[in-house]
Amino acid sequence: MTEIERLKAGAINGCYQALSFKQPFAWLITNGYLMVDDRTWGTTYRGPILIHASKGLYDVYYDYLKANTDIPLPAKENLEFGGIVGVADLILCSRPDELPDTVSRLYRAQFKGVDSRHYGFLFEQPRSLPLMPCAGKLGVFEIDIEALLNAPPAAQAELF
Repeated sequence: MTEIERLKAGAINGCYQALSFKQPFAWLITNGYLMVDDRTWGTTYRGPILIHASKGLYDVYYDYLKANTDIPLPAKENLEFGGIVGVADLILCSRPDELPDTVSRLYRAQFKGVDSRHYGFLFEQPRSLPLMPCAGKLGVFEIDIEALLNAPPAAQAELF
């Protein structure tokens, strides 16, 4: 079964929740290099979530990663923008000092960089997808996966 077929099969009422990230964060999550992203707000949603790459790039963070890590980031011009680039399972959203006792040591370590006033979104099982152009939104938002997959590529961004 292809990842697209899995997406269709896993949709609830034909829809998925999605979350937008600037690059390189979208790439880092979908390729398994970033397990926790922090936000000033939390969510009660748990489950599969589409990773949307916004049209923005954190140049300073990208340059820092290129200069100081061995992460094989693609060149800036090869990063994808303006659409769905992957899917992951959102398994926890918590402030670092409010982690449940059942959270493993490995996952606890991922929360070390999260500001105590923020929420860490913990992702598992990230998978890359071919770029599906569409507009992003703030917060966790819903995408009709059938409409997105069935739209001609140029028209996909107009759907949302």
